[in-house]
Amino acid sequence: MKVLVVDDEASIRDICNQALSDAGYEVRTAASGEEALPLLAQGWDIVLTDFAMPGKVDGSELMWRARSAGDADVILITGYPTLDTAVEALRGGAFDYLIKPFSVDTLLMAVKRCASKRELSEELAREKILREELDQAYTRLELIELVRETFGQFVTPEVAQFVLAHPQDYWKRGERKLVTVLFADVRSFTPFSAKVQPEEVVSALNEIFVLVIDAVQREGGILNKFIGDGLMALFGAPVPNDGHARAAARAALRARDTVEALSETRRTLGHHPLRIGIGLNTGEVVAGCIGTRERAEYSVIGHAVNLGARLEEIAAPGQILVGPETCKALGGEFELSGTVTLKLAGILEPVPITELIGTKRPG
Repeated sequence: MKVLVVDDEASIRDICNQALSDAGYEVRTAASGEEALPLLAQGWDIVLTDFAMPGKVDGSELMWRARSAGDADVILITGYPTLDTAVEALRGGAFDYLIKPFSVDTLLMAVKRCASKRELSEELAREKILREELDQAYTRLELIELVRETFGQFVTPEVAQFVLAHPQDYWKRGERKLVTVLFADVRSFTPFSAKVQPEEVVSALNEIFVLVIDAVQREGGILNKFIGDGLMALFGAPVPNDGHARAAARAALRARDTVEALSETRRTLGHHPLRIGIGLNTGEVVAGCIGTRERAEYSVIGHAVNLGARLEEIAAPGQILVGPETCKALGGEFELSGTVTLKLAGILEPVPITELIGTKRPG
């Protein structure tokens, strides 16, 4: 800590210089206020100055100049102690004052009190800065969390994690994956929506979507996108799932059964019954964020996806149709109907199609 000692008495300067230097302070002395003025710009922590000095710059003037030049604390030295002197010193901004003659211990105590105050002030200033930085960081974290929560309303948590894990190039990432796609669509929804109020249309569609999405998520699938009055779900991407075909089959059965129950409830209440058709297909796809950095969505593309969509299109209300690879993957765990081969729009070769009926009961 730097201390500037200003006094016209050489003996006072020497005592202060010796005692403060021995105590570890960096000390410099000046014999008058005029001599001290050019030194004030050197950034002193404490200025120890005589109150009454000859010349145009006395202790009071030097105190004012020292405080104007920086944030130094001033300790005044006076050989004429009176109440008025003390009051004048403190009103002028002095931290403390010493009465001549003073002992080395008294000097060191006064300077130590001032140094401790400065250290505390610096600590409080650092604490204030740290608190402000923490407040700013907390605000940023709140904003990030808000973005995450808002982001999560438009994409599934799995896709959000994929994007946030690769923020610099997520829209460039693509990989081949073996997945099962599930397409579900509400049958006869267009004529229904033309007959009822828009609020009822949205309410009915959301009721069905809630049931289908719940069935998908229970089996580890993710909602990929809404397609009008239908949706597409993925099993095996972006989160790997070795049993994706079986998981998709269980999800399809649960979705069908819960929507069928809802349809019967609607019929009982006098509402139009709404049912779904489902298509399942397994195959290799290219998975990743499709689009640009400004606008992209995680999805899968390929023949397997197109075939799954065609299966859903021809599925009757309450029916689940599965492609050949899905049928092979289901093994003996599920009850399947006889396979028929059909020519589907947009698919070059005829496709063997099987209906998923349910799960086999043990024994």
